[in-house]
Amino acid sequence: MEEGREGQGTMARRWLRAVVPLPFRRGLAALVGRQRWLPGRYWWAMELLRDYAERDPNGFHRFLWSHHLAYAESYEVERRFGPENLHPSRRLLFEDLTRILRAREVDPATAVRSVFEVGCSLGYLLRYLETEVFPAAERLEGNDIDRYAVAEGNRYLGRLGSKVRLSATDMSDLETLLDGQRYDVVLCAGVLMYLREQDAVPVVRSVLRHTDGMAVFAGLAHPERDNAELETSAVRERDDTFIHNIDRMVTEAGGTVVFHRWEGARQVDGNTIYFVFAQPGPA
Repeated sequence: MEEGREGQGTMARRWLRAVVPLPFRRGLAALVGRQRWLPGRYWWAMELLRDYAERDPNGFHRFLWSHHLAYAESYEVERRFGPENLHPSRRLLFEDLTRILRAREVDPATAVRSVFEVGCSLGYLLRYLETEVFPAAERLEGNDIDRYAVAEGNRYLGRLGSKVRLSATDMSDLETLLDGQRYDVVLCAGVLMYLREQDAVPVVRSVLRHTDGMAVFAGLAHPERDNAELETSAVRERDDTFIHNIDRMVTEAGGTVVFHRWEGARQVDGNTIYFVFAQPGPA
């Protein structure tokens, strides 16, 4: 009997997705996602949009982030700010960055004066860089499509007297936002995984175009094959995110990979390790 009810529920959800127009379902999913009292609200929102994820992964992930839904909900001030809340994989990323800069005779504590982060959410990584890695930085800026996270982050950072400034814009608007500005370090961590290959390529190109020193990328690692060997991007089935060859994107954009770190299926507190550090132009 339980199996029968489950089958009927599946059929009902399929019928709903087939009959109700997607724009209406998007609005309903956003409404459901805001009801914090509702048990299983994330599940219900995803069921309303399951076909959207299959048909247009870019649009689906953009919708979730722009409405602070699903995985975006974990990005709250009290859960993200502070060295004690820094994800271990990001600690590794910044340790690598510091080591690479020093090897190139750049003192992180004094020489890095400007930083930009693509997909900054609340700005907690920029704040960590401000206080722990680049204390001499005068400009620390970032953008994100999640307006809620940007507003909350700006409020919190303002109370701290931080130099970090965030703007609510999409990655596709980077060129307009940056308008010829350049930065010593540009960070793009955990962002490209939400874009198809053809949409990730322009972001990598923009990052390099606005980098004076070091461009820093972190993406999903392919579990079996070094990302740098992938001919085309792969899809992680459990969440329809993308596993890219960022090395190739950098090279095709005219940049040079300075350091590459791939650790395959190994996970550090849930995150795989695939880092690419690059500079604009030839070595």
